[in-house]
Amino acid sequence: MADIITPYLLPGLNGSVVEKRLVDMGDGTFAEMTTTVLAASTNTVGTVNLGSLGGAATAANQAIGNATLSTLTSPFVGATSSPLTANINDTANHVIGPFAPQLSRQIWLTLNATAAASGSAQLLRSNDGGATQIGVTQGGGIAASYQFTNVSGAIVNEPILIETDTTASYYLSITLTAGSLTVRVAQ
Repeated sequence: MADIITPYLLPGLNGSVVEKRLVDMGDGTFAEMTTTVLAASTNTVGTVNLGSLGGAATAANQAIGNATLSTLTSPFVGATSSPLTANINDTANHVIGPFAPQLSRQIWLTLNATAAASGSAQLLRSNDGGATQIGVTQGGGIAASYQFTNVSGAIVNEPILIETDTTASYYLSITLTAGSLTVRVAQ
């Protein structure tokens, strides 16, 4: 069964409007939620009545009781991790890092050739503070490993993975044979 939403029912105070929603609880019952959209704000405030319509309320619903809900105008918050950046313009092997990711957020890798670049790059992962760095794999094969020849502009600009291990840190191994490269590992 799906949620049932009524159109705006009642005018509220100071130009706000009220909407009633019946939320399917998945056990044959519905929870009644009344939402008030405030006139002078983009915030929404509502009250949830977790009683049942047409049957007995579940124990979980009764334990929670009624709740007041509010949504923020901007629920997205920037990552707390510090980006790892570098400019590479020589032919030495570079291992830059560590990058300490914020858990459960996508890790983005950006490699941008600022002068026609050739070389290789590989993202490495460590669980022991960098003493052991292992190439990232996916499905049993090497992932986040790049070979490029005479490339100008974006080589990689994509999310690589999501980390859930608090001991993990990341490093980037880069060796150029020509050109220059800007690097960014961030969330």
